[in-house]
Amino acid sequence: MIKKILILPVVLLLSGCATKQDMSLFQENSVKTQPVYQQPVQIEYKISPRDKLSVQVFNHPELTTRAEAGLSVSADGTVMLALLGRVKMSGLTKEEASELLREKYAKYLKEPQVTVELVNQRIYVMGEVNRPGIVPLTNDTMSLIEAIAQAGDFNVYGERTSVKILRGDHNNPTISTVDMTNLASLNTSDLILHQGNVVYVEPNTMRVTNVNVNEYLPVLQLINSLISPFVSIQYLTK
Repeated sequence: MIKKILILPVVLLLSGCATKQDMSLFQENSVKTQPVYQQPVQIEYKISPRDKLSVQVFNHPELTTRAEAGLSVSADGTVMLALLGRVKMSGLTKEEASELLREKYAKYLKEPQVTVELVNQRIYVMGEVNRPGIVPLTNDTMSLIEAIAQAGDFNVYGERTSVKILRGDHNNPTISTVDMTNLASLNTSDLILHQGNVVYVEPNTMRVTNVNVNEYLPVLQLINSLISPFVSIQYLTK
């Protein structure tokens, strides 16, 4: 009887254990994987819907937006601008957007100087770090190392060999995987983050083991309470 009861928790753990795959987000079998570059490559961010832009037209405050508020890029990729109406901005870098507006304003102004900037830039750090959440971008880019440092570093459950970076929009996302234990990976463009990127630190096997133990801890405690009288009786009858 006691042997059967002792076998039960083992069967439960083997049959119902969570796996690392069960706990991991953004698995690459359904998303296009970005190749790892051997040389640093500068990847310029393209304006996307829901971004906020600051448009400055030198010497024309009536055409300049307030930097702290910004102009929201609509779902169709356009912004509403004084004098110009709706202008398509999505898919352009900041420099390309600035040049486009300069050309358009040149129809009404003499040699206009236009600067387009992104407002409230941020990236998202998720998974096994000490402070997951939103990390503001003070500049246009941030390194992966800096982002993880801003999130409080890896916690003890963080898988350091496969840190995922999600780029692109919901319709065409790409994933890069960086091995933070490999010094060679520090020479790749995958370490450069832009507005809207997501960093995800996978759980390691220690996290999976703890989840499995915690899941079945009430069952194990119940079994312990059931077999304790039998063990005591056998001890007393010896």
